[in-house]
Amino acid sequence: MTVEELVKQYQTDKALQDEVAEILKDGKVTITEFITFAKKHNVEVSLADMPKYMAQAKELGFIK
Repeated sequence: MTVEELVKQYQTDKALQDEVAEILKDGKVTITEFITFAKKHNVEVSLADMPKYMAQAKELGFIK
C-alpha cells in the first residue's frame, strides 16, 4: 500500500481514523509509532521519509 492509498482510506475508514487519533493524542509521533503504524498497514517508508510525511500530516490537519 502506498501512503497516498492509506490517506485515501483514512477519509472513509472510522477504525483507521480512531487509530490515528490515538497515536496523535499527545500531539507528536515517535519513530517507533511511525514504523509500527507503517508496518501494520503494509506501507513501505523509510525513516528518511519521516520528515516528509510529518509535514504532509500537518498539511492534512492530523498534527498541529
